[in-house]
Amino acid sequence: MKRLLLIIALILTGLYLNAKETNCAQLSGIWKSEKEAMKVIENTIFEVSETVVPDYKSWLTSAHFYSCDGNFGYLIIKGKKKTFVHQNVPASVWESLKNAKSKGGFYNFYIKNKYSLQSGKSNTVVL
Repeated sequence: MKRLLLIIALILTGLYLNAKETNCAQLSGIWKSEKEAMKVIENTIFEVSETVVPDYKSWLTSAHFYSCDGNFGYLIIKGKKKTFVHQNVPASVWESLKNAKSKGGFYNFYIKNKYSLQSGKSNTVVL
């Protein structure tokens, strides 16, 4: 019985460790699609990984910032209907978004149509 529990524990540990297997230094930064970018980004180990959820009703349901160096990073904005992925977002912009009274308004004015994800497709970064 102890042996079985040990085997199960080892298997679960392996599954957990493989869930986030990519180191941020290994990211190319160029994506085949926005969906691929989001999947890879969310399953990568970053130095900085932060999330903010607005405390009032907004179209913006959550914002996630991922950075290898703490200076620039990826920003994933999840809305009620769409998800937007941005690249090379300065940490200072992320900090301002976190502190903004209206996160959706801040996004629309300071981030939207800026910091486009690098892909072989158009600059539209909507999922």
